[in-house]
Amino acid sequence: MENIKFVRGSCERFCPDAEAKMRIQKKLLNYFEYKDGQKHIPGVLVKEFTRSAADAKVPKAKDMRTELCLTRTVEYLLKDIFMDERKPYHFVYDFIFDRLRSVRREIVIQQYNPRQTIRLIEPMILFMAYSRYRLCEDPIDKFDPKICNQHLQECLNVVLCCYDELDEEAQSANEKKPTIREAERRYFIEALYQIFNLGTPEALVRGLMLPVQVRENEIFKLAFNICLNYHQGNLYRVIKGLPKLPHIICAVAGAKLQTIRRRLLEIFTHAYNSKQLTVPTAYLLHLTLLEPKSLTEQCRHYNIAQTPDRKAVHFIKSEFKIDAETIKAHRETFIDEKLSRIYLPEVLLLKKLWI
Repeated sequence: MENIKFVRGSCERFCPDAEAKMRIQKKLLNYFEYKDGQKHIPGVLVKEFTRSAADAKVPKAKDMRTELCLTRTVEYLLKDIFMDERKPYHFVYDFIFDRLRSVRREIVIQQYNPRQTIRLIEPMILFMAYSRYRLCEDPIDKFDPKICNQHLQECLNVVLCCYDELDEEAQSANEKKPTIREAERRYFIEALYQIFNLGTPEALVRGLMLPVQVRENEIFKLAFNICLNYHQGNLYRVIKGLPKLPHIICAVAGAKLQTIRRRLLEIFTHAYNSKQLTVPTAYLLHLTLLEPKSLTEQCRHYNIAQTPDRKAVHFIKSEFKIDAETIKAHRETFIDEKLSRIYLPEVLLLKKLWI
């Protein structure tokens, strides 16, 4: 990809004619590209992702989509396809993920400026952040969280670099200042980056170096303080802060909860290590954001004893299973409730964030 020269696309279709003709002839259409699921009637085709060969020729303008077309493509994927319930969500995710990779590739080839890049990639960040939570309980053959995390981090890094570049340009008196909407989108993405990178010093350093207007935003301050508390080992404040985060960012935090809970339980095995004393279950439920059934599973997994009536937990340091793997992330009731109150396409496309 690095060797491909600059080219500006002229195609206004989701899928260039040459690719569409080839894939129709060879019957290489995805389920969502057939009309009403009928495998003999092509519907709306979207350009698929292909890797660049070492000797690849410079793409022709007619095979590259315009910025407006790329924007419409992203909107189509994150609204029409995203809301298509004819197939399980992991099928939807795979199709959208592949087609968004194609959009990202064209952004690089056409060498879009920071503002153009930001507008196209920000929705991809929210899509992958949401999908990471939505599919967290699926088996590895249906969803690979590591691949999703890798691409999410790559998109975050690209957008953050664009923000930094615009900050440098903003020092010029003639440079266009960000609109209120652009600023709000940045606050949200910067907060999401902090939570996604919870526990990493790089995220904390970035948070401290951001412009004042970003650091003073309420959502960003909440996310940054959670990360700071985590760094300081104050897991109680971390747990109490997570439910206050907005929808998608809260979903990102959901992937970190099992690690935080394990650390809390390990701390408790030292702090409350006793053959006589017990800790009330109600207190643990409040502290860990767990439901009774889930707490029982945690205790069984890490070999922590519960009283026969399950109203208290008995911590014994020597019996805690240190070598036990951290429990896999799963859907959380309080996060699902937050997500149920929003219209997801509107949020993914960053048209309405502050709900």
